[in-house]
Amino acid sequence: MKKIFTIFCMMALLASCELDQYPHTETTSKDVYVSAENYESVLSGIYTSMIVNLSSISGDDRFQNYTRALLMFQEATTDNMDNVWAAGESTTDLNNLSWNAGDPWISAMYYHIYNIVALSNEFIRNASDEKISGFSDADKKRIIGWRNEARCLRALAYYHALDLFPAIPFVDESDPVGSYIPETYTREQLFGFLESELSELSSEGVLPVSAYGHVTSGTASAILAKMYLNAEVYVGNAYYNECIKACKDVISKGYILEHTYSNLFNADNHKRSNEIIFALACNATNTVAWGAGTYMVCATRFDLDAGMTEDFGVATYWNCLRARPQLVDKFADGDSRGHFGSRNRAAYTDSPEEGWYKVEGDSKYVYQDRPKEIISHDETTSGWLINKWSNLTDSGETASDTRVNGAETDFPIFRLADVYLMYAEAVLRGGTEGSRSEALGYVNEIRERAYGNTDGNIADADLTLDFILDERARELYTEATRRTDLIRFGKYTSGYTWNWKGGVKEGKDVDSKYTIIPIPEAELSANPQLKAINTQYGF
Repeated sequence: MKKIFTIFCMMALLASCELDQYPHTETTSKDVYVSAENYESVLSGIYTSMIVNLSSISGDDRFQNYTRALLMFQEATTDNMDNVWAAGESTTDLNNLSWNAGDPWISAMYYHIYNIVALSNEFIRNASDEKISGFSDADKKRIIGWRNEARCLRALAYYHALDLFPAIPFVDESDPVGSYIPETYTREQLFGFLESELSELSSEGVLPVSAYGHVTSGTASAILAKMYLNAEVYVGNAYYNECIKACKDVISKGYILEHTYSNLFNADNHKRSNEIIFALACNATNTVAWGAGTYMVCATRFDLDAGMTEDFGVATYWNCLRARPQLVDKFADGDSRGHFGSRNRAAYTDSPEEGWYKVEGDSKYVYQDRPKEIISHDETTSGWLINKWSNLTDSGETASDTRVNGAETDFPIFRLADVYLMYAEAVLRGGTEGSRSEALGYVNEIRERAYGNTDGNIADADLTLDFILDERARELYTEATRRTDLIRFGKYTSGYTWNWKGGVKEGKDVDSKYTIIPIPEAELSANPQLKAINTQYGF
């Protein structure tokens, strides 16, 4: 059984930290912060808020968890993934890159970010040196460690805000509680705050080096690496040497690649702390989570795919996420990462309906080929299935009843393979703190795992930026990185098209304003500065 936090005062915490029109916090009951155990339980609530549904964010179940909203923007707006439930889930604007400030997914993402910020601020405020002065030295040490974890979780949320929005209101533990209009930070200001905060958090002894399901010093360095790699987008300046240094810091902590790629995405993936730097931990026994790993396991399963429990450990199908053809086409024969389903399955019959066929020697199923190209967003018969995620243990057993408790599969936020690819890209973009030969070695290490031998290894001449962009798609698809990658390479809104980009089947370029997400409409009436920011970007 994987180890996770106990959710001690989750409901009390969330009820008292609800966000309304402004990002703010309310002081929780003074009874909460009376023991070290209670501090630990409150911290658990912050972690859990990233994977469970929260009615305080939205009255609609579809928008009620952090990772689901993040995946919609990072994957369903790209060449990786299409969301089927266009009408029911209001995802047409995301699939087509045509959103506006009134889109409910924008509000969901914004308020999920600020929920984590608010919860973290409250914890940090109540874990100040003054507040914990009456505790024993041993408890003080534990609480200070948890305070640093809350700071890192807040930094992760603010990093997502930096990546998505052009400017945002900024609040920290020093700001007053209650409703007020906070200062609006530009990307440059937020970048500066995060750089300072994460540099301290990545320093020796501030966070643990290893603690699965918790943020660690490696997590802080990985966030820094992401920030530095994308700094030209965020602040207009290159930080490639700093990116390489942050990657080196992660690598120096002793991570190694997991031997089998698929093991990173099954119900026993909590055992992969050798590669997974930080994951959102799901546990069907203690935490019913419909986001994170559960979302990827269930949302990629379709009712036209019999045998889901046997093959994926899934008892429920959500008919939701499928691969775009441009993703499928990036995989060569022999690449084990290309987990896709090109056929529908149904129970065997001697007389299958038209379009279905039997396979010699298979008395279990009949099959129907799925077109690789997506016909439309509101049907489920086209587009290849994504078979990367499962709720099976290493021994092939179903880990949980997904109808009742969700999946046991954790959602990796940072992995070593991503760090290797960031290192290689930063070298190719001119960073001099690393070497091209080492970059090639890291890339080929990833590809040797993918192919099971050296057949997929590339030569130095093949190591180009275009190759890195495609390799990141192959290695990291459905892991909430693709939008950021395409923007960094200048291929998100123009210069590269995919199935249904821009709302047409063959794809088309869209307005460059869609490289950012506007501040949600609900914030604009009370804060003219935010409205001006949206106007500046054409929203």
